[in-house]
This record gives sequence, C-alpha cells and structure tokens, in this order.
Amino acid sequence: MNELLKQISEWLALYGLKTVGALAILVLGITAAKLVTKLTRRILRRAKVDETLVSFGGNILHFFLLGFVAIAALNQVGFQTASLIAVLGAAGLAVGLALQSNLSSLASGVLILLFRPFKLGDLVELAGVTGTVESIGVLTTDLKLPDGKQAIIPNTKVFSDKLINFATTPNRRIDLVVGIGYGDDLLKAKDVLKQVLAEDPRILATPEPVVQVLELADSSVNLAVRPWVKNSDFWDTRCDLTEKIKLRLDAEGISIPFPQRDVHLFGESAGSAGGVPAQAGFTPGAN
Repeated sequence: MNELLKQISEWLALYGLKTVGALAILVLGITAAKLVTKLTRRILRRAKVDETLVSFGGNILHFFLLGFVAIAALNQVGFQTASLIAVLGAAGLAVGLALQSNLSSLASGVLILLFRPFKLGDLVELAGVTGTVESIGVLTTDLKLPDGKQAIIPNTKVFSDKLINFATTPNRRIDLVVGIGYGDDLLKAKDVLKQVLAEDPRILATPEPVVQVLELADSSVNLAVRPWVKNSDFWDTRCDLTEKIKLRLDAEGISIPFPQRDVHLFGESAGSAGGVPAQAGFTPGAN
C-alpha cells in the first residue's frame, strides 16, 4: 500500500501540474474558440457577407481553433505533437487529393459567394442551362428550370463556364427576325411592324424600338424587330408579338415566304431515244 501511494504521489508530482495545465488550456481554449468564432461571424454579417459563407467560414475557423487547442493541451502533458502534426498533414494531403474535384467546387463556391455574380431569384444561364436560381451552396448551385425541373450544377462549372445573368438590368431587348418576300413592299412591311410595336403598351419608348433590314437571304428579305420591355414582361410580350406580326402581315397581304426551290430540267427533244422534254419553272412546296 505504501508503495502504491508513493507511486501515486510521484505521478502527481510529475504530471499533476501538467494535467491541470492541460485541462486549463482545454477549458480556456474552447471558450476562446467560441468567442472568436462568434465575433468573426458578427463581423462578416456586418460586412453583409452571404449567410452561407458566414456559416461555412465560422465552422472552419471553429474546428481549426479547436485543433490548435487540442495540440497545445497534448503538448502540455508531454505528448510529442510533432509526429501527430506530421500524420495529420499526411492524412490531409491524402484526403485533399481524393477530394480534388470537391475542393475545386468548394473554392469556386466561396468565390461565387464573395463576388456575387448572381443572387437568389435571378434568371441566369449557367453551363448552358437556363433557369431561376433557387439556392447557392459552397459546392453546387441549384436552378429551377422553366418546365419545373431542378438542375444541380457543380460550382466548378458555374465559375469556369459561360455565365449570363438576365436580371442584372430592369429591361431586356426582344430580338425577332421577320422574313418577307422579295416581291412585297419593303417600306410598307416596316410601317406595319412599327404599328404593331406602337400598339403594345408593354413596349418601352426608351430605348426606341428598332425595325431594320437585317439581311437579303436566299428566300426572303429578313427584318430585325428589336423592342425593349421590362424583364418581367419579356416572354409574354415576345410570344404575343410573334402572333400579332403574323396576323397583321397576313391581313396586309404581305407574305412570309417558306423555303422553295425552282427545278429546271434540260434534255434532248421528246422524240429522241431516252430524251427528256425540257421543263422550266417547276416549283415544289416547302422542303
């Protein structure tokens, strides 16, 4: 019994103060980590940083501080932390290599949340997909497509591919191409199109709507019709204008040509052996 008490007293003399010191480091360190994390989140919120980034950054900082406190406590009781740090570093490298694509998405997500090229509710085109932004995470961005489907796009694609935001300005231009026949009255057609635009109250006066000759195509004279509308009116106005233009041109006797082909057959006289009588002006319907 005396020997046991002696060993206990020797252990307490050797490790007692170190153990108390380690416990004190743990308690004070955990408390300080919570305070520092809370203060950091408060500063980020005052700087109007996105809440997702605030939460993610706060969690990362908190775990980093706890790891530092744990290593300091182990070092206090005499544990060789150099080897532990080396093992953790090697493990972190292995995990980083295994999750390389995810880490790339993570970095892209942080950049998106910092620079904010779009926000929730914006109509955007990301990686060739057009939809409304539903959520912005650190790994993926979710879009709601016009047909009700949901698209989940990795942030690496979002940040490295083409990005178009249709909601950055309050107004948007409608681009229509209207083809008329070469035999139709060009000036009359332009006047008719301008009247159609003038009759729609959703068309903005500024910038002024444009009706111009775009090109002389193979089968038609193509006119560019480019009015400006509010973002919220874009699709309804575009569809309504397409219908109104077709009906008005029909009423005015202005044709909207479809692809045609004139085939001329040339051969020997009908009386020749195997000859084919000449024909001209054969015009089939649409291709």
